[in-house]
Amino acid sequence: MSLPASRPISATQQAALEAMRACRTAWRAALAAPDGAAAFLRAHTAAIDAVLRALWPESAPAGAALVAVGGYGRGEQFPYSDVDLLVLLEPEIDAGWVHDLLHPLWDTGLVIGHAVRTLDECGAAARDDVTVYTNLLDARLLCGDGALFAALVERVRSNDWAQDWSFFQAKTAEQALRYQAFDEVGEKIEPNIKESPGGLRDLHSLRWVCHRIAGAGTLDAMRAAGILGDAEWQALTTAEAFLSAVRIGLHALADRAEERLLLMHQKTLAAAFGYVDEANENRAVEQFMQRYFRNSLTIERLNQVLMQQLREQLDPHPNRRIVPINPRFQVRGAYLETTDAQVFMRTPTAILELFLLLAERPTLLGPSAATARQLRANLSVIDEGFRKNRQAQQLFLAIVQADRGVYRALKAMNLNGVLAAYLPAFGAIVGLMQFDLFHAFTVDAHTLLVVRNLRRFSRPEFAHEQPLASEIFTRVERPWVLYLAGLFHDIAKGRGGDHAVLGAVDARAFARQHRLSEADTERMAWLVEQHLLMSFTAQRRDIEDPAIIEVFARQVGSVARLDDLYLLTVADIRATHPNLWNSWRAALLRRLHQLSSVWLEQGERQTRNERQIILQTREESLAEGVRQALPAEALRAWLDRLPDDYFLRMDPEPIVRHATLALTNPLPLVSISAAPAQTATEILVIAPTSPGFFARLVAELDRNSLNVQSAHMTLLAGHPDGVDCALFEFFVLNQQNAAELDGWTRATLHDRLLQRIADPSTQVPRLRRRISPQMASLDVRTEIRIVPDTARGQTTVHISTKDRPGLLADLTATLAEQGLVLRHARISTLGERAEDVFDLVGRASQAVEPTQYEPLETALRHAILAGAE
Repeated sequence: MSLPASRPISATQQAALEAMRACRTAWRAALAAPDGAAAFLRAHTAAIDAVLRALWPESAPAGAALVAVGGYGRGEQFPYSDVDLLVLLEPEIDAGWVHDLLHPLWDTGLVIGHAVRTLDECGAAARDDVTVYTNLLDARLLCGDGALFAALVERVRSNDWAQDWSFFQAKTAEQALRYQAFDEVGEKIEPNIKESPGGLRDLHSLRWVCHRIAGAGTLDAMRAAGILGDAEWQALTTAEAFLSAVRIGLHALADRAEERLLLMHQKTLAAAFGYVDEANENRAVEQFMQRYFRNSLTIERLNQVLMQQLREQLDPHPNRRIVPINPRFQVRGAYLETTDAQVFMRTPTAILELFLLLAERPTLLGPSAATARQLRANLSVIDEGFRKNRQAQQLFLAIVQADRGVYRALKAMNLNGVLAAYLPAFGAIVGLMQFDLFHAFTVDAHTLLVVRNLRRFSRPEFAHEQPLASEIFTRVERPWVLYLAGLFHDIAKGRGGDHAVLGAVDARAFARQHRLSEADTERMAWLVEQHLLMSFTAQRRDIEDPAIIEVFARQVGSVARLDDLYLLTVADIRATHPNLWNSWRAALLRRLHQLSSVWLEQGERQTRNERQIILQTREESLAEGVRQALPAEALRAWLDRLPDDYFLRMDPEPIVRHATLALTNPLPLVSISAAPAQTATEILVIAPTSPGFFARLVAELDRNSLNVQSAHMTLLAGHPDGVDCALFEFFVLNQQNAAELDGWTRATLHDRLLQRIADPSTQVPRLRRRISPQMASLDVRTEIRIVPDTARGQTTVHISTKDRPGLLADLTATLAEQGLVLRHARISTLGERAEDVFDLVGRASQAVEPTQYEPLETALRHAILAGAE
């Protein structure tokens, strides 16, 4: 920060610059004290004021004023936010001298947002753009013509430029668009502290509207004007102080105007706020973020209440028609309200009745402001006696069983603290964040999204989103039990221990208290306890192996339970992270449901043994291939070269497709094509194999930035030249987790794979890509399990570790170096965690000897660490 040499710095200017510099470096103090954020913002604003006044040129004419607007105008200048300025001029003043101000300002290092306007030009701009008018609401004179500035203030406060109601409508429309941009959810793992629902912008919107209609532009002024009650003022003051302190720290850490609370900064901020890891696995960063989200929820809730109050006050054409519902509630216009202020005290269960009415009446926009305040003031009536009250229990179940509006009601209950009060275990997960890339939302927000997704399966207008789930849903009995399972599936997160087991205990307790039938109780509790079973099996087991299907199907037990579990699994994955659900996962779950349904419908007595499966699949493939005009003898010879396990894990359709490629093309062969059944790109290689060849193929795929989802190698018998050949099958997605590869990638990859076949000993050039700062901020413990699979004569290696570019290539190369042959790989990436499973044999096609386990694990850990350096 220095002025150009041609403009010598005066002692006053130098002192002002140093003061500003010193203020910014003292940001940690803003986190230490309850009023630290406000003190910092005042000091930082004053320091910038001093800089600007010191730089106000002596050549400035009398009819000019320098005005602070926007956040800077209201005295809330964050470390790297733009300094918004208005140079206000009389019409006859030439603006050429303004360069004498702006040039040295830019040299200070401040980010300046400026406009040069006359009073009339300000009016025209304000009429055209509500943002301009909003900025002028916070105008503050820095230096120059005081009378001119006073005229500006008078015009802003008059009705010349904006009417109260039109301004309110503009700001609420602006807020609605902002909420839509964040999918109406503020509880995301990297929230935008300024713009997200519940962010500081929600407070700004309130203050702007109140400033316009009542001259109350601060929380203190809103309290004095009677707009805020004492408790509301205290809650918003506390929340604003905390979010402001976080934003100050975030700017300072990022060294720029960063508004997203990125993972890479969350740990540092948690430590700066004094949080430490606790023995019960409650990490400092998660404690810090839970505090953030709970404060954000407070802002969002009170924003809704106060905006509704202002709407009722300002609407020039209100619909005040009253429609009675019952002795406790009535509808006024589009809002639900109590018939008197004592309803919740006189009839506590009316709290739940309110949300049931909102669910049943979709045309209602919500409770009136007065009713929302009554609700909050009487939340303490939801105590242990309330929870045991039979009428309260029936009302809660009626909400879950409603034909529509279930998600809407539950979300409103959560926002208003009712869900946490009625289900204390749920209260513990409100605002709870898991510090990883896998979970995009807080646990409570995720839970409600799971219920929303389950509800969407029931609605014909959403059938196109998940056709199979929508079809299955039509045969589900008592779907509300499924919704309850969704509500409880993660309720025990954050306690330590197995959250699925602990959650099942909570589910049973709820079911007993609410007098659910034994069948519904067991159905709900089983779903909670087993809610991860299907995704685990689909992603980490070879579901084409009949033995795996039998184990899974026996554990599920019935087609009805399989349907329930499929619906809950799809809803859960889709609510975990927007990028987690992809065509490959959808295909895996669909296939697992299909194969398990067949097993369950046939029953144990009709289960065929492996030899029967192999013979039938082979005969069906032969018949289908001949039907497609493949020569019978050539096809039979090709099938003879394939091992038994190939027929166990494949259906006739892909078997015939592979045979067609092998018999109608010269070998070696590379085929890259869409695989509709797997909704991925299938890469098929039939070529001579040698030690490490599989790893080199994987390295080539990694070089092309492809995400391998599944990989399998099938050794072929009886090659006429005595050369070992294999069929390599990969299913891949592109970097965006989409199935389709563009034409250039397919052509380039095809040529490079052929090069690998032509010269298999050549090492593939590796592209070491930098790990993102987001990934670098996360810690993942590496876990390796080596398990003998005696039934298959092979060994299975389970690896869970931090994902990074090139990881799969390094792992497969290490396996080859250890003299192991990869039969099958199941690859899964869950956020920052790679969950990979490898089925291996030694070079003599035998299981790995136990004596090799320790050196194998050591080599794998070394490869994981070496590649991460």
